[in-house]
Amino acid sequence: MEDKFIGAFLGAAVGDSLGMMVEELPIDDVIEFYGEPVKDLMVPHPSSPSYFLRPGENTSEFEIITLVAKSIIDRKMIDIKDIIEKYIQWLENSQVHTYVDPHFLLAIQSILEGRDIEKGGSTVDHALPAIPIGLYHYKNPYLAVEAAKAVCMLTTRNELVLDVASAICVAISELVQEKFYLPDENEYFVKHLKNFTFKNETKHYLNKVINLLKEDADYEKAINELGNGSFVLESFSQALFIFLKTPHDTETVIVKAANSYGYYGGDTDSIALLSGLFAGAYNSEESIPERWKENLLKKEYIIDTAKKLYQVALH
Repeated sequence: MEDKFIGAFLGAAVGDSLGMMVEELPIDDVIEFYGEPVKDLMVPHPSSPSYFLRPGENTSEFEIITLVAKSIIDRKMIDIKDIIEKYIQWLENSQVHTYVDPHFLLAIQSILEGRDIEKGGSTVDHALPAIPIGLYHYKNPYLAVEAAKAVCMLTTRNELVLDVASAICVAISELVQEKFYLPDENEYFVKHLKNFTFKNETKHYLNKVINLLKEDADYEKAINELGNGSFVLESFSQALFIFLKTPHDTETVIVKAANSYGYYGGDTDSIALLSGLFAGAYNSEESIPERWKENLLKKEYIIDTAKKLYQVALH
């Protein structure tokens, strides 16, 4: 099981680092600069919001995940107060927050100043704390869902975000335990995730994922049907579709997700982060190519975090 935790973290990290190179860039700009779709960890495109990062470096979105994981490791439980303290330290100490949703930072600032947060943002950034929580509670997705909602509500009250956070928790729980035989049980898997969501809009997006998989739709059609922006339902459903298209091929999943920019650009780092998370959790660490692992700048720290989270997880 430990290799599943490591696979989840490394898959998410690689997806984030590969996707950030071409974030918000249309296909023409990507091909002009790289000559082909991206498949190796290289310098970000000069027009990427993460242009200043080094090859193999991770964005603030991945930092949110490791931040919550570190709190769980330190406290050996999900401690809301400690997570708040770590959020505030991160806000005050980090020199640059690479393109994270401003609503996320404003919410932390509101906590610091003792003000109530507003409804908050609807981007996928707010749902990312669900990832380490889903791993910690992998044996009990019901507990994971409640804990993830509590933590995500620190930065947003958006019900679509809370739906997606719930679905992420449940997906991780089922994938690390291999409870579904994918792709044969793709439809049952997505319907299972639907059972943990409440908003009709969320269920509608998950139904679209099922229908696209049934008709064996190509990646371009999925971008047109689901969208590929930072809106939480777009990035989550796109990542889920890409993973379930080739669930046993982690490399293909991450490459396709990182190149899900379409004709107008997209939130490729978030999409690839989630797709890589799902594939790594399902297929374990050994499914991730060595060239990617070796070029991740914080590979050892990421692996160490995954191992420590596994040690404190409720088995």
